[in-house]
Amino acid sequence: MTIPINITLLINSLEIIKGLSNGSMTRYGSVVRWSAGTENAGQIVRHLAETPGLTNRLMGVPFSPVMEGVNIIGHGLTYHKLIGIEQSLSSVMGLTQIAAGASVLNLGVSIAGFAYMGYKLHQVQQKLGHLQESMEVGFNRLGAGLNRIENQLHTGFNSLQAGLNHIDNRLDTISGQLTYLYLLVEDNRQKQQSLAKAISHIQQAMIIQEIVALNVELNDRKLFPNESPRQCLRTADRVRLFLANQALQVSPELDAELMLNTDIAIQGWAIATATQANLLLEIGQNQEAKELLAQEVPKFQKVADKWGRKLIEDENSYLSTAYRFSNSHFKDHITPERVERIVAISQSDRALSPDQIRRKKTNVDVEFEMSHNSQWDKKWTHRQIAIAEYLDTLSELAARLDSLQSFAALCESRNLSSSREILPDSDAEEGLYVLPAN
Repeated sequence: MTIPINITLLINSLEIIKGLSNGSMTRYGSVVRWSAGTENAGQIVRHLAETPGLTNRLMGVPFSPVMEGVNIIGHGLTYHKLIGIEQSLSSVMGLTQIAAGASVLNLGVSIAGFAYMGYKLHQVQQKLGHLQESMEVGFNRLGAGLNRIENQLHTGFNSLQAGLNHIDNRLDTISGQLTYLYLLVEDNRQKQQSLAKAISHIQQAMIIQEIVALNVELNDRKLFPNESPRQCLRTADRVRLFLANQALQVSPELDAELMLNTDIAIQGWAIATATQANLLLEIGQNQEAKELLAQEVPKFQKVADKWGRKLIEDENSYLSTAYRFSNSHFKDHITPERVERIVAISQSDRALSPDQIRRKKTNVDVEFEMSHNSQWDKKWTHRQIAIAEYLDTLSELAARLDSLQSFAALCESRNLSSSREILPDSDAEEGLYVLPAN
C-alpha cells in the first residue's frame, strides 16, 4: 500500500510540532486538537496513527515505577525514542507519565491494534497473579527482607545477588497496570491478606472468564486477520455489555479491593468497546461504529467523573481539588501533564477560569505551608499518588475512546469501505503518523 500524500509522519509535520510546542495544540487521546483559549478550541487538527511495527514495539514499553521520582520520565523517553520525536515534544504531548492502566489501548489507531490489545489483556492477567503472590508473602515482610539483605553484605555475593533479583522483581511488579494497589495496602498486613483473597475470587469469577474469552478472540484475530470477524464481534459485544454493567453499578470508594474489581472491569470494557468499534470500521460498518461509541463514550465518561468526584474529595475543602497534585509536595511523583488529565475528569475543576485556577493553587500551597508536616506523612502521600495513578488511567482511557469516536466519524465522512484504506501498513516507514481531520 502507498501512503496517501495527506498522511505524514508526525516528525515531518512541522505545523503540528510547532503547535504542540507552543501550546496552541494539545494531544487528547489519539488526536491533536486546538487548545483551550484558541479560536478553534477543541476542534481536531489531526488524528494519530501507528505503523504495525511501532505498535508491536510499543507492546513491551516499560512503565516507570510510580515511586521512583528520578525515573518519572523514563516511559516518555522510551516513547519519544520509538516514535522518533524530541524529548521536549514527548513532554508537551503528555507522554512522559501516563498511567500503565491506560496503555491497554493504543496511542494511535493501528491495523495491529487487535494484537496489541490482546497482549495487554494477557498482561493484566499476569499482573493479578504477581500481585496475589506479593500480597500473600506480605509487602511489609518483603520490604523488611530486602532491607536485611542490604544490611548484611558480608554474607557474600550470591546472597546479595539474590536480594537484588528480588528487588528487580518487586519493582517490575510495582510498575505494572495495578501499581496503585501496593501504595494503598503497604502499611497494613491485614489489608494485604484480604486483597490476596479478593484476587483469588476475581480469578475464579465471571469477570476474568469474560476477559479470557475476549483475549482468545483477539489472539485468533491476530493469527487469522482475513477471516470473518463475526465471532469476534459477538464476543466483544457480550464482554462489553457485561463489563460495562460491572463498572457502572459500583459506588466509588477509596478501597483497594473495590478499586481493583472496578479497574479490571473498566480496562476490559475499554478494550471490548475498542475491539468492537475497530472491527466494524475495518469492514466498513462506519455508522454502526459511530452509534456504538456514541452510546459507550458518555457512559465511560460518567464512570470516570464519578470516580474523579469521589477520590478528589477531601475533608479539607481547600484540598478538594485536582490541583492539590500540582503542589511541590508531589513534584517527584506527579507531573503537570498528569494533573491536567485528572482535571479533565474533575467536574469542579475543568471549567475554571485561569484566575480561579490560580486561586485554587494558591489555597492548596497555603494549606501545605501552614499545616504540620506530620499531617502529610508517607502514608497520606502514597495514598494520594495511588489516587492520581488510578484517576489518570480513567481520564486517558476516556480520551482515547472519545478520539476513536472521532476516527469513526472520519471514516464515515470519507465513505471508506475499510479503515485500513487510510492507515499506514507494514510497508510504511515506521513511526507515528498524522491523519487529516474530517
